[in-house]
Amino acid sequence: MSTKKTYKKVLNRYNCFRLNYYRFFSLKKNRKTIFLFGIFNIFILSNICSEPLKEYISSSIKTVQFHRNEWPLSYPIIRLNSEQQLLLSFDELGSSTKNFQYTIVLCDADWNVSDLMVTEYISGSPINPIIDYSYSFNTTIDYIHYRLKLPNEDIRPLRSGNYMLMVFKDYDQNNPVLKKKFMISEPMVNIVPRIRNTASSSIRASHHEINFEVHHPGFTIRNPMDEISATIIQNGRKDNRIQGLRPQFVRNDLLDFNYNRETMMEGGNEFRYLDIRSYRFYSDKIEEIVFLDPFYHVRLFADLPRNPSSYQYRQDLNGRYYIEVQERNNADLEADYMFIHFRLRVNQPQLSQRVYLNGALTNWELNESSQMHYNPTNNAYELSLLLKQGYYNYHYLVIEEGEKTGTLFPMENSFQQTENDYLILIYYKGLTDRVHRLIGAETFNSTLPQPRSRPGH
Repeated sequence: MSTKKTYKKVLNRYNCFRLNYYRFFSLKKNRKTIFLFGIFNIFILSNICSEPLKEYISSSIKTVQFHRNEWPLSYPIIRLNSEQQLLLSFDELGSSTKNFQYTIVLCDADWNVSDLMVTEYISGSPINPIIDYSYSFNTTIDYIHYRLKLPNEDIRPLRSGNYMLMVFKDYDQNNPVLKKKFMISEPMVNIVPRIRNTASSSIRASHHEINFEVHHPGFTIRNPMDEISATIIQNGRKDNRIQGLRPQFVRNDLLDFNYNRETMMEGGNEFRYLDIRSYRFYSDKIEEIVFLDPFYHVRLFADLPRNPSSYQYRQDLNGRYYIEVQERNNADLEADYMFIHFRLRVNQPQLSQRVYLNGALTNWELNESSQMHYNPTNNAYELSLLLKQGYYNYHYLVIEEGEKTGTLFPMENSFQQTENDYLILIYYKGLTDRVHRLIGAETFNSTLPQPRSRPGH
């Protein structure tokens, strides 16, 4: 049997087991039964955790937003044992409600499933229904808007670290409709960034170098080179995140992450924007809006590759979006869905390049749903997306043949003046720990004054 088939068989067995385990747990069976199921849980997990979990959104699910409650442009990160909550919201097109449930899965720093029993990282019931939903109104297309806050009275994470939220229908965990990452932090360290121009003259005008110090007074780290790792995320992009960084220097209560090329990223350019908050008012990006029952179709003016020698500042959302409708009061339920037709005019396409529409509007994914295709009749790369009314940011990202990380140079260019957010995550796994703890999580801006180092603090 092939490795792929073996993995799929084990995964199906695991999912079947875990559903039964949760049902046993919910029915409050005796401790011996739960213990035996727990031992089996560890065995099955050890067979599948070699594959990192990835986010996923079914084609039937639209406008997935996951952030700290009342902070709609934030990362989905909250503090352990605090009053903070995360808010997940999404729409499903149609007029009939679905029987959605959810669970959360603890992962290590690389998003592999941990080998902990569910009861070791969850307080409450592992599987719960999503009961907060509302019907759209005053729209041309019907949809149902779902909301979920975490933690809640049904479920609460017991540990810091990386988590995957999984949503599925009718208790069918084999076919999730939605998988989204989130993080629980327990701040034990102070992160002091040094975001600056790189020393390399050839890329000094186009790149950022992200170095930082980690101060940990009062928190013992016996072997920093083995116990500490760091991750850097730019704005929210998935393709260029830097993982597995180890401290370069250690002195007293300070860990210095002072790299050269390893922590360099393209500065990129300020994000392009799309304003579809109104179907009556044409923003400057819109060529025409037509209604073809049951959807509005918005044809945009063709974008062009940006000037390689000219940087212009424009305030943006660093790739994110927010939902808003100007003619209505309740954006969650009264904003309409529209087909948006993007065009990027390029006279001669490069066969060795793939072009993607990138940003939160495509969940930062580089896949078939976000890939643009060249239309020789219009001399343009084209892509149509069904989007909810609001204000969006986006970039055109290029993947060169043989590469996994995208580049902004061909279509957007890259400048060191560009304003970006950098999320720095610090993970700790001590000698006796079975999974990583997230002991530091801070977002820093490349254009704002950097905090000063505080040796000995």
